[in-house]
Amino acid sequence: MTGLALLSSLLVGSALIVAAGASPLHAYLSLFRAAYSCAGPGGMCALLTTLQYATPLIFSGLSALVAFRAGLFSIGQLGQMVVGAAVATWLAGTAPLSGPLLVALALAGAMIAAGLWGAIPGLLKTQLGIHEVITTLLLNPIALTLVAPLGWGRVPDAARLPPLVATTKLNVGFILALSAVVLIYLLLWRSVPGYQLRMAGQAALFARFGGISPGRAIVGAMILSGALAGLGGAVEVLGVHYRFVTNFSAIDQFDGIVVALVGQLHPLGIALSAILFGGIRLGAVNGLQLRASVPREAGSALIALMVLFVAAPQLYQSLLGRFTVGKHKIRSNTELH
Repeated sequence: MTGLALLSSLLVGSALIVAAGASPLHAYLSLFRAAYSCAGPGGMCALLTTLQYATPLIFSGLSALVAFRAGLFSIGQLGQMVVGAAVATWLAGTAPLSGPLLVALALAGAMIAAGLWGAIPGLLKTQLGIHEVITTLLLNPIALTLVAPLGWGRVPDAARLPPLVATTKLNVGFILALSAVVLIYLLLWRSVPGYQLRMAGQAALFARFGGISPGRAIVGAMILSGALAGLGGAVEVLGVHYRFVTNFSAIDQFDGIVVALVGQLHPLGIALSAILFGGIRLGAVNGLQLRASVPREAGSALIALMVLFVAAPQLYQSLLGRFTVGKHKIRSNTELH
């Protein structure tokens, strides 16, 4: 069903490309070559940049997934990433350590700080009944206001994540992101705490009868959700920018939700959708705009179309149902004659 949704978005997106005065075939070829080809000038491999762009998307998507599975709609990934990035930058520049220990401390500190930041909407939900959409949305600008004006300095060489390929910004953070995909899958579907979290989100009354505290599951899920987003922010400053930033690679405010939905709320699907969206973000500039003369905003429109079609499975079920019924009617008429 997801494949059909993505194909539908490409077909509808073709109308936008035609309206811009370009050939859809040429535009899509330019986009995907600019995103996934390794035949660039000077031996440059666009795929490596796409994987770099996908890294924070994986973390933010996993963050949204954990909240979703607990029955929560968290859109606070950006603020949590900012908190994690700030704490990682501060620890990297001030802690009296070096090498792997300094990197580990910065990453752990970012996860703890962002996890505590994520706990705020969880507590407000359980204690005061304030909806998490409101609190997570409002906490994003609050996080930016609190940490952005402070002078964080640059990340020293001793605290930087090493690149996986020389002369690129694809770093060890991508391996951490893939490891997080596996760990979140094992946690949610192969462990007792993960079962309790999912039951609290899917059937709170059933969970209570089973001795599971939905309130505790909500707060725990928001802490884990924040920690994952904070780790993504730390990876960005330690492995890509080497200084505190708030404009992360290929990240917008609602990207975590988008990646999680297109990934069908499954860790593996999130990894694949993050690579897809990272490629579209890269290809929209280097492919659509520079090679096909199509405005790069078409890339964002294409992502929006993908979300719309993926989020409407009943449309495809209706169409497939009608096709199946029509097929049976034709077969019945043929047998009668």
